[in-house]
Amino acid sequence: MKAQRTKKRQTKARQRRIKVAQKRIAERERRIRQRNRHTVENNQRPMMSAAGIQYEVADRNTATSYGGIGLIHSLAQQCGLVESINSNVQLLQNHFPYHESDHVLNIAYNAMTDGTCLEDLKKKRCDEAYLNALGTQRIPDASTGSPCANFLHKPQPPNRLFWV
Repeated sequence: MKAQRTKKRQTKARQRRIKVAQKRIAERERRIRQRNRHTVENNQRPMMSAAGIQYEVADRNTATSYGGIGLIHSLAQQCGLVESINSNVQLLQNHFPYHESDHVLNIAYNAMTDGTCLEDLKKKRCDEAYLNALGTQRIPDASTGSPCANFLHKPQPPNRLFWV
């Protein structure tokens, strides 16, 4: 009974957050439409002035250009992809500290976030916002001795399909 009430509260809270987000998005869209409305003006100087810009460095705020990566990882967890990779890919003898899904998804996420080679993972290992979005302390290293690189060359049984 208590679990049902908790689940209902979580659902209502999620719905409130969605409504708030929808209102914020609608307000942003309204402001952009207002700004982009074409008016005849007599401008003696260029439109772009960069006036009024202030830069701050906050302790708790970080930003990444890979904003959807956390959502993608949540989807991978919820649809069972993480569990499926861990049970069907035989890559590691010991799971310390990473599992097979960590290595496989690391390669996939690198491709999704404009990575063109395994060396791009070095940048992502140092990107605090990227790591926070994935909810991890660190991601597997792309060094040549790691299973992350070896996975690409290790033959897998032909009767298995991998969705990566």
